[in-house]
Amino acid sequence: QCFQLSNMFNPQTEEEVGWDTEIKDDVIEECNKHGGVIHIYVDKNSAQGNVYVKCPSIAAAIAAVNALHGRWFAGKMITAAYVPLPTYHNLFP
Repeated sequence: QCFQLSNMFNPQTEEEVGWDTEIKDDVIEECNKHGGVIHIYVDKNSAQGNVYVKCPSIAAAIAAVNALHGRWFAGKMITAAYVPLPTYHNLFP
């Protein structure tokens, strides 16, 4: 139901005001094609360019991961990895 996207951005090179909101909106737009989003967090300090996503169902998460993993975004290949629900809830209580 939850996953993490890596390589979404480089915190050292993002200088545009609101860049994190732009990334968030792009991810929400993509996930809405596959079942939606309950929660999203752009970890602006992450050297790996991580974005965390929780979907309303496991099926929605699987569809989103399948659509996003290996895709190119801003010149980098995105990797998507599932995050166990308890781990996600520890990160975002």
